[in-house]
Amino acid sequence: MQLHDHMKYVDMGCRMACIPRYQWKGRPTEIKLYASEQRIVFLLGTICQMVQIAGVLIYWYCNGRMATDTATFVAQLSEMCSSLTLLLVGFCNVCALTVNRNQIETLLEKLQEIYPGSKKNHYRCQHYFDLAMTIMRMEFLFYMVFYIYYNSAPVLLLLWEHVHEGYDLSFKTQTNTWFPWKVQGSAIGFIMAVLSITVGSFVGVGFSIVTQNLVCLFSFQLKLHYDGISSQLVSLDCRQPGAHQELRILIAYHCRILQLGDQVNNIMNFVFGSSLVGATIAICMSSVSILLLDFASACKYVSGLVAFVLYNFVICYMGTEVNSASGKVLPAAFYNNWYEGDLAYRRMLLILMMRATKPYMWRTYKLAPVSITTYMATLKFSYQMFTCVRSLK
Repeated sequence: MQLHDHMKYVDMGCRMACIPRYQWKGRPTEIKLYASEQRIVFLLGTICQMVQIAGVLIYWYCNGRMATDTATFVAQLSEMCSSLTLLLVGFCNVCALTVNRNQIETLLEKLQEIYPGSKKNHYRCQHYFDLAMTIMRMEFLFYMVFYIYYNSAPVLLLLWEHVHEGYDLSFKTQTNTWFPWKVQGSAIGFIMAVLSITVGSFVGVGFSIVTQNLVCLFSFQLKLHYDGISSQLVSLDCRQPGAHQELRILIAYHCRILQLGDQVNNIMNFVFGSSLVGATIAICMSSVSILLLDFASACKYVSGLVAFVLYNFVICYMGTEVNSASGKVLPAAFYNNWYEGDLAYRRMLLILMMRATKPYMWRTYKLAPVSITTYMATLKFSYQMFTCVRSLK
């Protein structure tokens, strides 16, 4: 088993995002089919995302802010904020992965170099492989369902209005967006608007899948190595002749894993920050939108609300898991042969403990220590928003 065996769903997300898959030295190459067509779709989807971000703001400025009663104004504001944060988080993923592509490939190459072989019994490679692939599979399936539901909702709403007599066709798109052509009352304009949003969301959802799967991949690779270090420390016997040398090797190995964790932070911190802030705002505003809007319009925002709840939870969960795994190195080092080892052995254990304590507190996944608190505060704030909106009715 090699690292590239973990890349199945990352590669599928890359194909959906219309970008080449991640390649590094030692990974088998593949034939690049339709590379120019994928590049065109990627550029078109990125342009559609930027146009849609501007369109949401223009629509709010021209129409949403003109609401007279409080409930309608709050509903329009919440709808605009939830749509805008959904677009901005997707666009931030596009920017972060595009700018840091070379660094990501370099990091994957380093992880491939230290990936444990089949003869190393201290590593639970199959266990972490199964966990990572299960989570990435669930994420991929969820985002595919989200993409289909999000883009089919306006068409289904139009079909429902057409079947039931007495309803005027609303020609509502996925979000309240301004377009430079006529959409309301025009079938051609409606189709062009839906296609524009569909292409933009296709690329955006693809990048979201890649982002989530990379976070999952990096997290479980770090957990694999932290778990391997702890297992080797537990089995290390200071009475053996080569114990000092083995401990010195483990200290160097642990230091290298910490450096890789810092590289993960440097690459993904922008994604972590923008995702957590955007997801927090979107969860609160989407909740208000669903509560205040009519049933047909609110159904379109249910998928976005669920997507952001999952998005927020996955990042918090992964950061907490890696932080917990890195903390296991400390007790494993302290309780292993501390009283039986000589002075030099204890000195090396102290070095390892000091190196393990610092990243556990500050470095490894900087957002992890407050991630669960942030997630619970988001749910609490959403509930408070519910109660405030109910008082408006």
